[in-house]
Amino acid sequence: MGNNRAGSSGKTNITGDLSYSVDTCARCGFCKPVCTTYPFGNGFEAFSPRAKVHYIKQVLEGKQKLTPEWVDRLYQCTTCERCVENCQTEISLVHLWEALRAETVRQGIGPMPMHAKMREAVDEYNNPYGEPKEERNKWMQPDHSPTEGAELLVFGGCTGSYRMTAMLRTGVTILQRMGIPYAYAGPNEMCCGSPILRTGQLESASRLIGTNLDLFEEMGIKEIVSPCSGCSKTIKHDYPKWAEKLNKNWSGKVQHFSELYVELLRDGRIKPTRRIEKTVTYHDPCHLGRAQRIFDEPREILRAIPGLKLVEMEFNAENARCCGAGGGVKGHYPEMAAQIADKRVLEAVETGADLLVTMCPFCQASFTQSIDKLGVNIELIGVEELLLQSVEG
Repeated sequence: MGNNRAGSSGKTNITGDLSYSVDTCARCGFCKPVCTTYPFGNGFEAFSPRAKVHYIKQVLEGKQKLTPEWVDRLYQCTTCERCVENCQTEISLVHLWEALRAETVRQGIGPMPMHAKMREAVDEYNNPYGEPKEERNKWMQPDHSPTEGAELLVFGGCTGSYRMTAMLRTGVTILQRMGIPYAYAGPNEMCCGSPILRTGQLESASRLIGTNLDLFEEMGIKEIVSPCSGCSKTIKHDYPKWAEKLNKNWSGKVQHFSELYVELLRDGRIKPTRRIEKTVTYHDPCHLGRAQRIFDEPREILRAIPGLKLVEMEFNAENARCCGAGGGVKGHYPEMAAQIADKRVLEAVETGADLLVTMCPFCQASFTQSIDKLGVNIELIGVEELLLQSVEG
């Protein structure tokens, strides 16, 4: 990571609201038992969120420096927001972690090596996978026909475009069936910047976000819909702040596809009629649920499908466990991410459901690997695929 040394100044640029957050921490420990990655610290308190806050306070006071050991612990966080959900003093802990990650990059002691490689791929190919820009639209089917001049933009995202394409493809198919005109940028679409932002690499993130904002304005976009919870979260919450910072225009409406499907259901424009006699359990993606407060919409879609029975996992909605993919953890700590995903899949199996359903390509990628490895008797599918199956009937 960086040049593998502690910051020479002993001071950071973390001030203002974040200093207030550090001072506000009550050290109550409610964050510790819900932390996704704390169990991987062999029981050491230093791996808990409250210990990290205490250490940050010492750094701000000049009593400690950001050492490589602590930087490593800082990046062992999926940014799942379970700590935020359970914080008794309502501290924006994930905001704190991300700000400090940016500080480690500024000081030359971050990010972690795989995160730096991810940034290098983004800088060259506009996606963290290093895939050719020209192949970003290979997921499209022959009957998919974007409308030039449409005000609704389908933002595919990198994982949705290059890896787990079903959610994106199905979403566009539903738009086509409903006669909803949509625009698509194809190879001109850039990574939304989420994986770069979450790992503190703000310079590259600024380029990506600025270019996308220019593209939205050039295309006359008023609304954006995405199948990726990470993309929708970033464009919905981060882009307005960056637009102001970069002196660019952006005031469009941003939705995850789940929000659009529910609107269509409530308006009676989409009517599931074909029965699907299956029992399903739904996994709440962290960036969709806790980050965007979208808990009810996916369940409303599932309950609208005739014959479908929904059973909940022990940890669901606000308390749902993470899939392990977020915050750069899967990139640099793949074994940790895999174990987190395995735990969630086994929790789904315990419900007795036939299907594990979700609405995030990152979660879908993690669970696909876990199900194959564990050899468990449960099928993985997207909520929108079940919706389309029921409408097609």
